[in-house]
Order: sequence, then C-alpha cells, then structure tokens
Amino acid sequence: MFDDKFLEELKKRQEEWLETRVKKALSKAPERKREFKTFSGIPVKPFYTPNDVKDLDYFSDIAFPGEYPYTSGIYPLMYRSRLYTMRQYTGWGTAEETNRRWKYLLAHGETGLSAAFDLPTQLGYDPDHPLAKGEVGKVGCSISNISEYELLYQDISMDKISVHLQVNATAPFIVAMHIAEADRRGVPRDRIWGACQNEILKEFVARGTFIYPVEHSMRLACDLMEFCVKQMPRWQPITVCQYHIQEAGADFVTAMGLSFANAISYVEAMLKRGLPIDSFAFNISVWNCVCAPEFFEVICGLRAARRLWARIMKDRFGAKNPRSCMMRIFVGSGGLHLTRAEPLNNIIRITLSSLAAALAGVQAQNMQCYDEAFAIPTEESMRIALRTMQIVAYESGVTDVIDPLAGSYFVESLTNEVEKKLKEIIQAVEDEGGAIEAIRKGWMQRLIAKQAYEQQKRIEEKDIIRIGENLFAVERGERLESVFKVSPEVEEQVIERLEKFKASRDKRQVEETLAKLQRAAETGENTMPYIIDAVKAKATLGEMCERLVQVFGRAEEMVVW
Repeated sequence: MFDDKFLEELKKRQEEWLETRVKKALSKAPERKREFKTFSGIPVKPFYTPNDVKDLDYFSDIAFPGEYPYTSGIYPLMYRSRLYTMRQYTGWGTAEETNRRWKYLLAHGETGLSAAFDLPTQLGYDPDHPLAKGEVGKVGCSISNISEYELLYQDISMDKISVHLQVNATAPFIVAMHIAEADRRGVPRDRIWGACQNEILKEFVARGTFIYPVEHSMRLACDLMEFCVKQMPRWQPITVCQYHIQEAGADFVTAMGLSFANAISYVEAMLKRGLPIDSFAFNISVWNCVCAPEFFEVICGLRAARRLWARIMKDRFGAKNPRSCMMRIFVGSGGLHLTRAEPLNNIIRITLSSLAAALAGVQAQNMQCYDEAFAIPTEESMRIALRTMQIVAYESGVTDVIDPLAGSYFVESLTNEVEKKLKEIIQAVEDEGGAIEAIRKGWMQRLIAKQAYEQQKRIEEKDIIRIGENLFAVERGERLESVFKVSPEVEEQVIERLEKFKASRDKRQVEETLAKLQRAAETGENTMPYIIDAVKAKATLGEMCERLVQVFGRAEEMVVW
C-alpha cells in the first residue's frame, strides 16, 4: 500500500516520537492501566501507522463489499439495500403467551422472530416427566407436541416472516413440528423461511443441553441439515455458535476459534455423506456471536472471521460458488456482560453492542435487555432493546456507508491479529484430533474453564472494568420495580393440556410411527422423514426422544479435570 522509502522514513520518525514525546509524557502522567489489551488479551499500541499494515493487500485482504474474501461485507450494497434483521429472543410459559409477545414485537417493528424453549423441551422431556417438575415454562416456552406448536404459531406467516428456533439437541423434533404445521397450512416446504441453531457440539462444551453421546448427536444434527438442504432451501439448518462458548467463559477470539473448529467438523461430516460442498455450504455459514465488551475487538473480530471463513471454504474445501464462502452473522449483546448492579447502565452497553455489530456488517441482531440479570425481559425492557437496534439503524448514519472503518490502520491491524489467533486456535484443535476428539478428551472444556477463571480474576482485580460493579460502585444499587415472573399455574395448565392431547390420539398409529423412527435410527437412515410422520401422528417430543435413547443411549457429563 505504501512504498518502502516512505515506510522506512515513517519508522524512523515514529521511533523519534516514542523516544522524545511519549517517554516525556509518561514521566509526567503515568498510563492509567498496567497494560493495554483487548478483552481477548491482544496487546494494543497507543497509536497505529501505515507500518502496522504494510503487508496488507487491498484486493486479497479487504476487497469490495460482496466480493471475496468478504472482509467488508457479504453483499454489494449491505444495509443500503436491506438492514440487519432485528429479532428478539423470546419465549416463556405457554405457547399462547409467547405468541402474544411475538405479535407485540412485530407490531413495534421487529423484522424476524426468535424462539426460546424451556429446559424440559431442550432436553427432550415432556412437561409431565418427573425431571421436568419445576422447570416447565421457566426459561422458555413449553412445546411438547404439534398441538402446542399450532398455538405458538397462530396467525403468524411461515413464509413471509423468518424465525430462528433456538434449540439444539431436540432441533430435529422442533423443526419437524414446524414442517408439519407448514404442511397443514399448505405452505410449500421450499417456501418455509427461517433457521434453527442445531449446534450440538458447543452444547458439550458450553451449555450442557445434550441428550445422546456426541457421535449420535452429530448424526442427528447432520440428518436435519441434509434434509433441509435437499427440501427447504430457505431454511438454515444450523447456526454455528460462538455465543455460548464465550458466555461459558472463553474470551471472544478463543470462542470464535473453537466455533470455527466445530464448523469444520460439520462440513466434513456433510462431505462424508456425499454432498458436494457447494450444495450445503451457504446453509452452514450462519454464525451466532456475542458482542464482547471490547468494542473494536468485536468489529475487527467479525471482519477477520468473515475473511477466514471465506479462505477456508475456498482453499481447504474447494468451494466454487461465491455464496459458499459467505459467512452470515447473527449477533447478540451477551447476557454475561450485563450487570445486576445498576441495571439501567446495561442500556448503554447494549447500545454499544448494537453499534459495533452494525459497524461489523452483521446480518441479524438480537440485543439482550437491561433486566437480563434478573429474569425474562418485561415488555418495556424488550421494547427498549428493539428501539436501540432501530435507532442505530435509522438515526445514527452508520448504516449508510459500507464498512465505514475499513482502512483504519488500527482496525486493519487488529483484524489481521485476530485472524492470526483464530488460525492458531483451529490448529490447536486439529492437533487434538479435531473438534469431536477435543471434546471427548475434555480439551475444549478445560480451555474454557481456565479462561472463565482468568476472566473472573481480571474482573476482581479491575483489569476488566464493570462500571457500577467494580468501579464507581455504590453501596446500595438500583432496584428494578418491575421484574417479569412466570405464572405458577403454567406447569399445571400445560400438563392438563398434554393429558387431553394424549387422550385424543390413535395410539396404534403413534406406536407404528415411533417403531419406524426407531428402525431408521438403527439402520442409519435419515431420521427426519420418520420424525415428521411421528409428529403428525401426535407423538410427543418426549416419546420421540426416548425411542432414540433406546438406540443411542444417553450421554453422561464428562469429567474434564
């Protein structure tokens, strides 16, 4: 970008500046921190010059928006033609309650839906199961059968409004309900619009809502991916998830690197099924990421991730279709970084997250709410989070220019540093035998636990600042007057409906479809068609999951120390 003579002269003058001006300034006013680094530990200089990007090649490292390697964005016009989708993570209690909140958000300008399911639903238990007691409807919506799903989706379009089903171990069953409801309405499968998380590998290292051993869990996730790729082109059957790995304690870059390793495992599994890379790559390139506290690390990290993914798909997997190299990003503000102390401060944190995501060129945003640390969001807090995304999109001006920070010496240098570290993490996982083997060994889990401990130490030592919590904290913080509570009658109501649903079924038909599902699992067939048939025959989520447990067994929590 600059000739050698200029760079040499610049280096000389910079050394003089450091010796004469910076040292003198430090002697009079010591720096306010022991060391300056990003949230992930990347050292940050006080000032950046062309020498920090001297090896950057514009066409191969940045390029125009919509062109490989997509550093500046995956579409030519980006937000000038279409703003990022705004979808708030929503769900609790009954299907009707969640349906009402969805309609409330749509009425206030939300442009996509995101579904939260309770723990029994995520773990494959019906609400009447003993292990579900006390958890029904608490942290998401209770959905155990097709009748409940019809209520969840009542009066909402399945081909004009996209939805993201935030579910993993039970994703095949929930998506099957979505398909069954679309079939009932006469919506063609190639018109169904949405996505699901279905990212089971990170469950073993970050969240713990897995059911079957890792190899069988992987098989079911790939069954769903293969089915959707072939029949539902508008459906994204996996969202590779950096988000929960960081929420579990990994730093931003490590979490991204581990999610890359997981993504590579999904790609390799699909290739082993005989699917050409360009037949499914675009469907696997949706990333769920969290905005770390470090503003610039988010922007540079997402630019670096987009570039690295493009290079991996092209150079490693031989993708030919440009769409195969496009990494689409769905970002949230991150509940871990929102404080219980002085919760209204979280509104500012959420604003910075939304702004960083917009500057990074993401495709969808889901900003957490200021009362995140207390309970499920109220209507007011959720509306404020939605309004935050809308104000950034419509009032700030940052969506008018594509990749407005491109070319900044600091931004391009940090983007390069993040990409370098991502490659190191991916290589470290591959040295362990790949993502699945690294999970089996507990290697990923130990790394995350170690960083979680280190992160907490940094907070306690005020190396990571939390205003109102570890700096400028007051003895008595603000209290929220309005905190959402799930009705205690929800569990009883849902169980009563389930009993009536079971009584209305043809038991012989239910048993026949469950038996066929079990045989498909035993013989290695794709299980999705059989799951859909079982859903339509009124089999419950718990019944379907238990049949597969009889084939695959249940996974046990791994000891990693």
